[in-house]
Amino acid sequence: MTTNRRNFLRNTLLGGGMLATGFVSHAADLSAEPSEKSKGNKYKQRFNMSGYAAPKLDKVRIGFIGLGQRGPGAVERMSYIDGVEIVALCDQFEDRVEKMQQLLEKQGLPRAKTYSGNKDSWKALCENPDIDLVYICTPWSLHTPIAVYAMEHDKHAASEVPAATTIDQCWQLVETSERTKKHCMMLENCCYDFFELLTLNMARQGFFGEIVHGEGGYLHDLRSLNFDKNGYTDMWRLRENQKRNGNLYPTHGLGPICQVMNINRGDQME
Repeated sequence: MTTNRRNFLRNTLLGGGMLATGFVSHAADLSAEPSEKSKGNKYKQRFNMSGYAAPKLDKVRIGFIGLGQRGPGAVERMSYIDGVEIVALCDQFEDRVEKMQQLLEKQGLPRAKTYSGNKDSWKALCENPDIDLVYICTPWSLHTPIAVYAMEHDKHAASEVPAATTIDQCWQLVETSERTKKHCMMLENCCYDFFELLTLNMARQGFFGEIVHGEGGYLHDLRSLNFDKNGYTDMWRLRENQKRNGNLYPTHGLGPICQVMNINRGDQME
């Protein structure tokens, strides 16, 4: 079986929009295979980020955007990791930012620079030259715009699922990452839950023999939050659910399977 970068992305992203650029050790300039949409160089590949590792950072200075449902847990987890500095916090609601400041103080960490007060406060965070990585925990519609803006301003970007919601947005992320040589990673958190890590460990120790087939899916009843006016801000997720009918998080099933079967790049599927 042979494949290529464009076909691999097309076939795996149609379900809901996913993207992760690689973090392996070698790089190569490759030409993208042309397609109907690539005529006129709209999707011309500049650099193969799947084989690129950015220069090592002794300390990673992180700015968090979005402190509602997902952001607080992300801030707390990062507060325990050596080599990480939480230098900026952003949310349109000031009370959410202050709550995270108190968490940092409780951990014995310095207060971070604050960005809040309006829906565009994230732009100023991305423009801050003292940030290495922008961690995105906002509603879906902002994932791609923030990641692109961050990379354009010399930052690596990490986004909660999904990194994009359309194929065009996927290519926008890919091309911006290639042009700026900044990593853009989708944070597929299901890979790191207890059950998934337990299964991965068992697979690597040979408990299941040779694994030749995998299936996964996403079953998560969020109706109570979707219809709760105090759940997702402005009930944004309920509106997103009304736009599409399908698996909203295909990578929650795909990610752990790729780990177990040692598949993390398109060129490994040949």
